[in-house]
Amino acid sequence: MRFRAQVTNSNLLVRIVQCIERLAKTAVLKLTPNRLHIVVLSDTEGGLQMWSDVDPRALFSSYRVESLHNNEIHLELHIDNLQRALRSAHNSQTATLKLTKKQNLPVLSLSVQSMSSTGHTTLVCQDVPVRVMTPEQVQAMREPEVPDAHVHIMMPELSTVRSVVERMRLLGDRVSVAANGEGQLTLRVASDRVDITTYWRGLANMTYDSTNEQVARPVHEFSVATVDMRNFTRFLHSYHVAPKNVICAILEHHALVFYVYIGSANGSDIDEQSCGSLTYYLPVRQV
Repeated sequence: MRFRAQVTNSNLLVRIVQCIERLAKTAVLKLTPNRLHIVVLSDTEGGLQMWSDVDPRALFSSYRVESLHNNEIHLELHIDNLQRALRSAHNSQTATLKLTKKQNLPVLSLSVQSMSSTGHTTLVCQDVPVRVMTPEQVQAMREPEVPDAHVHIMMPELSTVRSVVERMRLLGDRVSVAANGEGQLTLRVASDRVDITTYWRGLANMTYDSTNEQVARPVHEFSVATVDMRNFTRFLHSYHVAPKNVICAILEHHALVFYVYIGSANGSDIDEQSCGSLTYYLPVRQV
């Protein structure tokens, strides 16, 4: 089992980790020869999940993954340990990330070479303890299967949504997200004391081929899903990746799914649209 990569875009990697730091304490890092995935599973059954899919070329050079299990490696780690190590790579000359063993225990070792203010080269090594997952554990980890959405709509700028939700979250513990096929989106918080709705208009709707006639409805008719306010605010931390686009899929009585498409790769040789994505699954909150 081998993994080694030269970190060329530590800034983007740190921003991806910042998106997940408030979701859970641990995450799963899945490494394959062509893709990198960070998966966050809820501590409770039916809770929020986040599955990321990133092109390694947006983050690394000399990227190499080998294993006896289809050249895939699954590592469980503490998010704060990874974030702390990656921050040391900021403004470094070179940074190398590799899977190795220290005292017979697996670690992700980050070696950072930088120039001091006196002109001397310094080398700092930080180790992130990891747990190599067994094939049985990997098999049990599955991305949620969701039915066809009733509506897909492009989200407004997340900074705008965050400013609205910061006030709304003080008024209720759940938020209802509704949208229709005419580019209209609403956020609503209702309780015994207040009933507040924020409106957006002129948003883009996305259309996808579907064979499910049950999700078809008049374009003016709203579809709605009510989710936990805390999960919704956690999703909004995806602003850290400066998303190119964020698409909201509403599956009534089931879930909200947000597709966050990662923005600029900061000089990598791949197209911005292919950097990768973060997918958030927020289950509806039952009344």
